[in-house]
Amino acid sequence: MEGTEVGVGGAPSRTGRVAAVVIAGLLPWAWFLLRDRLGLVTDVLAILLPMLALIVALVVGVLGRRRPGAVAFAVSTLLVGIVGTVGPWIPHGSGTVDPSRAVRFAAANIGAGELEGADELIAQKADVLVISEIGQPLTERLSEEYPEHVAYWNGPSVGVFSRWPMTVLEPPGPDLPGYMLRVHAPSGDFDLLAVHVPKPWYSSGGSSYNTPANTIPYQTTVANHHRLIEQLALRARRDDHPVVIAGDLNTTDRGRDYRVLADPLHDAMLNGWGRPSQIGRWAALFVRIDHLFLKPGWCSDDTAWYTVPASDHHGLVATIGPCKT
Repeated sequence: MEGTEVGVGGAPSRTGRVAAVVIAGLLPWAWFLLRDRLGLVTDVLAILLPMLALIVALVVGVLGRRRPGAVAFAVSTLLVGIVGTVGPWIPHGSGTVDPSRAVRFAAANIGAGELEGADELIAQKADVLVISEIGQPLTERLSEEYPEHVAYWNGPSVGVFSRWPMTVLEPPGPDLPGYMLRVHAPSGDFDLLAVHVPKPWYSSGGSSYNTPANTIPYQTTVANHHRLIEQLALRARRDDHPVVIAGDLNTTDRGRDYRVLADPLHDAMLNGWGRPSQIGRWAALFVRIDHLFLKPGWCSDDTAWYTVPASDHHGLVATIGPCKT
């Protein structure tokens, strides 16, 4: 039939070859459709996304370099890895903080050095400071600057230091890897969930909540990590006060658990560009796992990241508070 393109000797037609290339190029973008539907599988893949995308692109690209479909798949996979990693760092300013009710807030995972980072923490001049992996020495050092404080040296190892009085609403426990506090700021109370969520990796010993701080990694199953994040989001939804969630959440911003929190809350650190917060041996994964979330009605300004000596995390600092109307 005139105008019809037919393959010769069983070879695909030109139209078929073009369609195959297009399909191969589109296939990797299915990640964004499936990432929240496959549950625990994509939770793990999200952590490894940049490295997996690079490896797959290189392998497929080298082995199939003479096949247009393979090249299209390789290039597209690399682009998905880049977009999936950098996309969650795009700023989305939420408004301006009312300067008369502003709170200077800082958080950090202090790491193995502990006292080595004390001066950097104090230099942030925060009104409220949240520390993950804290022990007794740093607690005693920071208490000289912040008489109002609570600290739990086992399990999640979280300390909270405030210039204002605080009330403990809920101590650390199986459903809360940290503290739920009411901070009595001069401009009004707000509730703070200061947490250090266990790493979402399987451990034969299960959760390490009852082990001394800093003796073994705080590991848990991926499923339990997801449950803990859902518990945090649930507390925020139910609370009738302004809510702040802060700390080392061990939750990558490209994963499902991040989006669970970003539904009722907004990411305060995206007042500016995001960036990886973990460095050292995990730097190649480009993960931002240290977070500051705010309930709607509160905004953020002057966000920044700072270096903490001897830690494999960057600390975060921001001005937060009720939005200026």
